[in-house]
Amino acid sequence: MRILYVDDDPALARLATRVLARSDFTVVHAPSIEIGLELFAAETFEAVVLDHYFENQTGLNFLEAIAEIGKPTPVLYVTGSSDADVAIRALKGGAADYVVKTATDDFFPLLISALNQAMENSRLRSEKEEADRQLVVAKERAELLLAEMNHRIANSLSLVSAMIRMQMQIAGSEETKTALNETQNRITAIAGVHRSLYTSEIIGEVELDVYLGPLLAELHGSSTIARGITLKSQLCRISTTADKAVALGVILIELVTNATKYAYTAGTGEVRVVLDATDDGFAVLSVEDDGIGYDRTVGPKGTGLGTRLINAMGTTLGAEISYGRDGKADGTYVAVRWQQ
Repeated sequence: MRILYVDDDPALARLATRVLARSDFTVVHAPSIEIGLELFAAETFEAVVLDHYFENQTGLNFLEAIAEIGKPTPVLYVTGSSDADVAIRALKGGAADYVVKTATDDFFPLLISALNQAMENSRLRSEKEEADRQLVVAKERAELLLAEMNHRIANSLSLVSAMIRMQMQIAGSEETKTALNETQNRITAIAGVHRSLYTSEIIGEVELDVYLGPLLAELHGSSTIARGITLKSQLCRISTTADKAVALGVILIELVTNATKYAYTAGTGEVRVVLDATDDGFAVLSVEDDGIGYDRTVGPKGTGLGTRLINAMGTTLGAEISYGRDGKADGTYVAVRWQQ
């Protein structure tokens, strides 16, 4: 183990060289701070033993200079002064430990013990820093792989959606085209979640306003929505998991599709979507129209698949789905309420 011994006392340096050699330390002596700095910058040492008093300088000047070099080599500060202020300044300056130089036989055993402890602490610190670095690298790699996976899933779902769109163009009946179009919208809802996941700053979380806004815009531009129907939305900033986001996206698609298909017999009207948080820790997604209303006792119109999907996704959310609200006599109002 190579030790840099910076001390302007040649007799003590020779003694230190002999004594430390018995404990397997190889001592390189620097008789001045200038030479010590040159050796420290040019060579590799396991530790530095640094005296305090030098002609016109102190070991604190050495500590200040090596701080700019940035080597993690532990420095053991040695002085004959019993002034506690010297020890405090040395430790604040970057010294690993402090040993008082005495004329007794205890000095070198204390010095060797302090050297071993300083090097062991340095080794443990280096291992921890390397472990932390490896952890950061692994985390970044995992995040990159997750983002890439979500990107590929979103692209694959977009490809499936394009295939369905091609199938719609050659479908023989309007009923088949409508069913395919609704299926395409459901796939779009799922693809949008993965698209949000690979652009999100927080892994595994989806910001619902960022996700549902484009989903509504895409739905509004599809052939599912009649040109006379206006979609208005008011979405607050709420984050949730990917599973809940998928469920909410599918529910929203079904509710908006139902409202635009059945609420307005004349083909013109407004559908309003609101996402809001309550003071008691819940979130509410609502879809409202001013159309002919919905009588639940009659049962669902069409195949009823949309209603089954809404109920299934509501179960996934652990949500309460309510129909109608106080003070609204006409139209339809559906609210999905779940714990955030």
